[in-house]
Amino acid sequence: MNDFLFADFLEDHAVYAAAEAYWQARLAFLDSQCAPYLRTAFSNGQPFYDGNPIVNLADRNAGKAARIVQQCPQECGPCYTSFGQAIELAGNDGHRPAQEKIIVLTLTEDSAQKAVDELRDWFAPT
Repeated sequence: MNDFLFADFLEDHAVYAAAEAYWQARLAFLDSQCAPYLRTAFSNGQPFYDGNPIVNLADRNAGKAARIVQQCPQECGPCYTSFGQAIELAGNDGHRPAQEKIIVLTLTEDSAQKAVDELRDWFAPT
């Protein structure tokens, strides 16, 4: 049996905020190294509330970025996949080529730990 966390995050804005806070706490070890790189709200400040991304991080110095796309468990069931792609990161000196890790999951304790481990490896200094 799957114990989905924040299962109704797409229907309840308070649950969505709790899911975001959960991820921020789980990924706090990257705070000094990374910063968000994607917009998660409309120009009026209203959040998208769509889970894509639930969290996003970029290390512009290393040319690496990552986002977690959290799926609705009622629609997708248990899932976890990740892949990479080439992107450009905006910076003060224009756009620079970078690599992006994308993790798509339904949130359980196991999938969260797998994502944390994958991002720890992804952003580890080389």
